Amino acid sequence: MEQIQVMIVEEQSLMREGIAAIIDHTDDMSVAAMADSGQTAIDHIRKQPPDVVLLDLHMEDLDGIKTASTIKEAWPSVQIIFLTSFAEEELILRGIDVGGAGFLLKEIRAQTLVRSIRQVHDGDVVYSGQAARILINKIRELTLSEKEILGKRLENRGIHLTKRELDITYLFMSRMTNKQIAQKLYLGEGTVKNYISEIYNKLGNRNRKHNINFLKEVLNRK
Repeated sequence: MEQIQVMIVEEQSLMREGIAAIIDHTDDMSVAAMADSGQTAIDHIRKQPPDVVLLDLHMEDLDGIKTASTIKEAWPSVQIIFLTSFAEEELILRGIDVGGAGFLLKEIRAQTLVRSIRQVHDGDVVYSGQAARILINKIRELTLSEKEILGKRLENRGIHLTKRELDITYLFMSRMTNKQIAQKLYLGEGTVKNYISEIYNKLGNRNRKHNINFLKEVLNRK
């Protein structure tokens, strides 16, 4: 049986040896090499590229993103799974950008790790629950309009606007007057004033300029 050659790149020796023990007890894979730093891993790969690299995302000498970028540029067929103690949106997106095939939290079970290595070796991608949720939320944001994103982010702050209130909020945020909003939405100007009064109540401030600045801050938050 052809075995999947796996390299383990992990700063913590206990974690490194624990993963190695799991792989060594799996019939269809074996440990090709182990390294405690990104540069050591690259030196090993120059001698014999493995099929899959389990790569610690947070390393001191050469972090996981830079290590992965170097590996994928020189050996594009090597598949990389990032290992991390916690999922961060920026690092996940950067990891995907450099060619990572997956993100796994270090607390995963042995059978999940083994299954993930097989999947990545077969050309699939794998993400732990936390990393997957971050990606789903990012994709959802990309498919939403700016107005919908504003509504979602206000909800995250406990501010729930009706659809009409959100329409009006988005328009006055762009500094349209009540009259202009009324014309845009085919409403009476008095109706718009009533809506805005309720919106101010929900925002907790009755100063228009303050509310506009607050809404822009919410929308532009990264």
